[in-house]
This record gives sequence, structure tokens and C-alpha cells, in this order.
Amino acid sequence: CLEKSCEADVSHHCGLTPDVFTLIGHAGVALMIFESGMHFDFERAMVVGPKACCVAVLGTILPLITGTILTVIYGKPLLPDGISVGTALAPTSVGIALRLLGEAGVLQQDFGQAIITAAFVDDILSLILFNVLFSLRGDFDVIKVVVFPVVGVIFMGIAMVGAVKFWPYVISDIILPRIPQKNASAKVSSSDEALFVIMFALLIVYGTITHFLGTHLWGCFIAGMSFACVKPLHHPHHVWVKQTKRITSWMIRVFFACTVAFSIPVSKLLSIEAFLKGSLMGIGPCILTKVLC
Repeated sequence: CLEKSCEADVSHHCGLTPDVFTLIGHAGVALMIFESGMHFDFERAMVVGPKACCVAVLGTILPLITGTILTVIYGKPLLPDGISVGTALAPTSVGIALRLLGEAGVLQQDFGQAIITAAFVDDILSLILFNVLFSLRGDFDVIKVVVFPVVGVIFMGIAMVGAVKFWPYVISDIILPRIPQKNASAKVSSSDEALFVIMFALLIVYGTITHFLGTHLWGCFIAGMSFACVKPLHHPHHVWVKQTKRITSWMIRVFFACTVAFSIPVSKLLSIEAFLKGSLMGIGPCILTKVLC
């Protein structure tokens, strides 16, 4: 038991130690989430929003309950093992959902926007669950568990209003018209260069703010949404993809290879017991609860 405890402690500290590959991978995810935010359709989101929120609530609660129950059936204690497993299964990967919907070409359709809205709300609720779970390890910290998530949600609400009312006007009518233009033979216009700088600056600012309030991915998505209504529509997305598409693709590959694949204990994963229990956990609480809701 002591040996296993030491191994777990070493693995935990290794996971907390930043390295260049992890940094590159997380930067790629941030760029992808930002790009995906530019696909957000506010008009359709207003239509599918209520139903998407219901799906998000069910998609958070059902994995939490079923994952906890199945862990207890496996013979593990309710606290902290059962609750930890249920909480870990609750989030929905916004990045993967956005990537799949984008490649399928259905991101702009009603059900595509419903999935993205539900996944985004699901992640907000899941982060609140994570904060509560972490508070169970020691003293209950009201600031981290309650205040920061609430402030984060309020900030995102204000930023979404700004994405519709403030940024389109400021960028299209005030900033870009005042940018000196290059020669007609230039490959990239001065307006596009200025727009790219604004996008990158807003990504860093919003990502930094929400990093201290919950997760930087909130800010990345909201920053991308800030350019969804900038006219001409979809032009900011074209400018962004033209400059970052290749590097983002490679960063995403590094992310899955170095932050996900490297953390899997292959020797334990290949055991029959782990495979059977993991398969049951994955098919039931992890997949079916998300699909059926």
C-alpha cells in the first residue's frame, strides 16, 4: 500500500509539473475554442437555448448520479471515490463537439447550435461541481467554490452582450476604418492585420480573466463569440483561419498525444478487470446518459 501510495503521489506531482508539450497542446485547444466561438449564431441560440439548457442540466446530473452509483457497486466508498468519478464524467468536451460538428458541416444548423449551447452550459455546471468536490478535501472556501464561478458566469453574460452590441460597432465602424491601407498588391491588408491583432489581444485578455474565475476555455469561447457579429459576417473567421489553421492542427495533435495519451497507465489499462469495468462505466454513465438525454 505504501509503495502504491508513493507511485500515485509521484504521478500526481509529475502531472502538475508544466512542460513544453503540455503548454503547446493547451495553447492549441485555446486557439481551437476561440475559432469555434466565431461560429456561434446568436439568433439560433435564442431559439434552441431553453431546450439546450435542459439537455445540459440532464447531461450533468445523470452522469454524476449513475457514475457515483456504479463506483459504489464496484466496492469503492461514496466519498471521495464515488463522487469523484461521477463529477469526472459530468463535463462535455466543447472542443471535440465543435470540431466534429464543424467537420460535418452542421455547426450552423439548429441542432448543431443546440449541441454547442448545451455543451457550453454543461461545462459551466461541471466546473461548479469540481469546485465543490475540491472543497470536500478541506475547509469550505466560499470564494473559490461560490463567488468565483458566479462572477465568471456574470462576466460571460456581460461579454456576450458586448459581442452583439459593442464589438461589432467598435471594430467595423471605429477601429478598422481608421487603419492606413497598404498597396493593392499586398497579400494581407492592413485591416486584416489589425483585425487579427485585436482578435489575439481579446483572446488573451478574456482567457486570463476567466482563468482566475474558473477555466481559461470560457474566455476563449466568449472571445471568439465577440467576432461572430462583426461585419462582413464570417470575414473575421476567414482571417483567423488563414493565419492559424496549420499551427492549430499540429498543436491539437500534440495535446492529445502529450496530455491525454501519455497520462494513461497502459499496464493497468490492459488488465481484464480494468477493461471490463471501464467499458461498463464508459458505455453507461459516460455515453448513454449524454446521448439519451
